[in-house]
Amino acid sequence: MDFRDYLALAFTLANGSTEAEWRSGTSRAYYAAFHVARQLLADLGFLVPRVDRSHGYVWIRLANSGEATVNNAGNDLNALRGHRNRADYDPHRTLVQVLALGNVQLARGIINALDAAAIEPVRSQITAAMRDYERDVLKDVTWQPPPP
Repeated sequence: MDFRDYLALAFTLANGSTEAEWRSGTSRAYYAAFHVARQLLADLGFLVPRVDRSHGYVWIRLANSGEATVNNAGNDLNALRGHRNRADYDPHRTLVQVLALGNVQLARGIINALDAAAIEPVRSQITAAMRDYERDVLKDVTWQPPPP
């Protein structure tokens, strides 16, 4: 499945007429961007953990990629996760349509930045920077060189 398809669904939901649709649109927008980011890291040779640990794993590496656009995409992904958590788990805070539409736009920007980063020479640059960040700062190396 191409999780970019969630973005089209998010747009449809965010343009709906109920708060439930707006909340669901925010959630789908986050998961569209998250899964694109997760796949990029896997394609770069990083062993992304499964389930709940993967969310922090993905954004922190993107935010420390050494490339400003990707760094911003990582920070935006983390912010979008906060919006998704409020949409999914906080029924006492109203979520208005304009915020849902903004979340879809934020997810689209993240995906566009990550798609651009998947192309050389940026691809190699961010891989090296994230690999070094893992080694030097996190002390948790999950990057694996591609097989010969």
